[in-house]
Amino acid sequence: MNDENRTRIIRPRPDPTSAGETQKISPAEPEPLPTTEKTRVISNFGNAPSDIEEDGQNEATVYEHAVGWLVVIRGPGKGCSREIYYGMNSLGRGPEERIPLDFGDASISREAHAFVTFDEKQSEFYISHGGKSNLVRLNDAPVLAPQLLKHGDRIEIGQTELMFVPLCGEAFNWTDGAQ
Repeated sequence: MNDENRTRIIRPRPDPTSAGETQKISPAEPEPLPTTEKTRVISNFGNAPSDIEEDGQNEATVYEHAVGWLVVIRGPGKGCSREIYYGMNSLGRGPEERIPLDFGDASISREAHAFVTFDEKQSEFYISHGGKSNLVRLNDAPVLAPQLLKHGDRIEIGQTELMFVPLCGEAFNWTDGAQ
């Protein structure tokens, strides 16, 4: 995956002019939120819808819309979830994967162990294997060709079991004019 097709998180350096300054707050006032740090998420994945928020200082934060989730129900990372986005989403242990499964399961390949794809025109999700030696299973059956995903389907990758939870589909899609 080259740099143009990756999501990057950029954290700016703290404002040097505020170092050492303290502000007194009365007990009745809530503590103010820090204003010198900002996280920017920059995504270059096709034409996926996103929201852009500006803070008035020529800084913008881009949030790509989630279309569903994978929830870890067994194995390392149990209880954690990962967002699914428009288009093809690679799954693997590496930090450069669109859906990083970095919970300590060494039987998951670092890169492209599997792919979960949301087809916006058909409003359907699919899973396919990434050509790795360890199988991907959907509801206990091996995934040898792309398979349609349905709510509650169980995906096994290595020692990790995931449950598929869609958001977008026939009833709702971010591109249906919701802004």
